[in-house]
Amino acid sequence: MLTQWRKQRARAAALKRRAAAHAADPEAGRRLIEHFPDCLWPPLHSVVAGYHAVRSEIDPAPLMETFWCEQVRLALPCVTGPDEPLIFRAWSPGDALEPGAYGVKAPAPDAPVLTPALILAPLLAFDHQGRRLGYGGGYYDRTLAALRAAGPVTAVGLAYAAQRLKRAPSAAHDMRLDWIVTEHGAFKAGR
Repeated sequence: MLTQWRKQRARAAALKRRAAAHAADPEAGRRLIEHFPDCLWPPLHSVVAGYHAVRSEIDPAPLMETFWCEQVRLALPCVTGPDEPLIFRAWSPGDALEPGAYGVKAPAPDAPVLTPALILAPLLAFDHQGRRLGYGGGYYDRTLAALRAAGPVTAVGLAYAAQRLKRAPSAAHDMRLDWIVTEHGAFKAGR
């Protein structure tokens, strides 16, 4: 219960910090390309799951478009149920998106479901250990747990540097990120 209370307080503060960072530098997402680690650069025809930025999230579109130009297959998350992991449906730049759960745009329901090897995750806050504070629905935690149980997957949080906390509140079920990439640089979680 105490962890939930801490998360709620941290979310409110994180939303304000992220909104301020976005207002100060709305084009920061373009710099994710130059800071994305070479060791994580996806191979030809691999599947990368990104997201469609909402509100003040750092925009992954320039990075995703760069991957697509290098013949990487892209996918976007889709909610299938309140306590279910996300699925990822195929998407390419220029494809139409439809309103999905929580007002987040998603590919059409008939778009193929893909299994990503690399996930670009939005967040409210993060810390150096790879703890990720999300919106509270647990979707990425359930999704990462399911994907990691099935095979290797790398989770990369995309954020403004201002979203970093000394320690993000977390619970035992919260899945950690492997890397975090910001407009100022990238680091492997735990280092």
